[in-house]
Amino acid sequence: MHFYCFFITHKQTGTGYIDYYLLHSLTQNNYAKFDKFHLWDFVREEKEKGRIRHIGFSFHGGPELLDKLLTDHPETEFVQLQLNYADWEDPRVQARANYEVARRHGMPIVVMEPVKGGKLANPPEEVKRMFDAVRPGASYASWAMRFVAQLEGVRTVLSGMSNMEQLQDNLDTMMDFRPLDEEETEAVRRAQKVFNESKEIPCTSCHYCTGGCPEQIPIPEIFDIMNRRTTTGQAEKAEEDYGALTDQSRKASACIACGQCETVCPQQIKVMDELKLCAAALEE
Repeated sequence: MHFYCFFITHKQTGTGYIDYYLLHSLTQNNYAKFDKFHLWDFVREEKEKGRIRHIGFSFHGGPELLDKLLTDHPETEFVQLQLNYADWEDPRVQARANYEVARRHGMPIVVMEPVKGGKLANPPEEVKRMFDAVRPGASYASWAMRFVAQLEGVRTVLSGMSNMEQLQDNLDTMMDFRPLDEEETEAVRRAQKVFNESKEIPCTSCHYCTGGCPEQIPIPEIFDIMNRRTTTGQAEKAEEDYGALTDQSRKASACIACGQCETVCPQQIKVMDELKLCAAALEE
């Protein structure tokens, strides 16, 4: 669990305050601890002192819990949600349902994972063909960014970028922004169906699971190999990649089922079950 405290000075920030401060990653498994350790009291007090301008929280849970938190904590001024077209109807993420709860509360929204850890910048070939037929030459990331940026109540879209090309693509998308038209919206609906039917493990490689893994299993890397095996059907290549990976780290079968990984996974993945499937498929 991640708790963040801070001591702000004029020397450190040049202002002496933080504009937007969020409590990090509230989930069904941990939200009660934020009250137990008086973290809501902490941020309220810091706001009263002028060291926080706006209080919010990032969230990885279901709509019932989100409604409870926003009802119980009217001091909340914004919420950060995982929203993207692939997760819109995913029963694990419940992106649409969470979005609708936030809107009922009139809550400004900051979007995280708009490109789903980069997966929507390189979607399945079937999705690429759908998008190319409608907007030839448009980047696949731009489709994802436009889907969330057009939503009512969205104030900011946070996009991870690893090179100048990605930065320029995002700038081009947002500086000349236009919502999806009817034909584009239909293409996204068809893309959502492809993702809903996908058998891939929905891991975004955040690595929250690995920090506390007592066996130090490289869970996201194993899941990536398994996903490539699923999408390409190249079992021999997957086993080769898995062998190279586990020459330097622990295998999926080393899992002792402690459950630490599942308590912190923002994607609500049944990690222990998936590791068993990976071991069965990739290990001799």
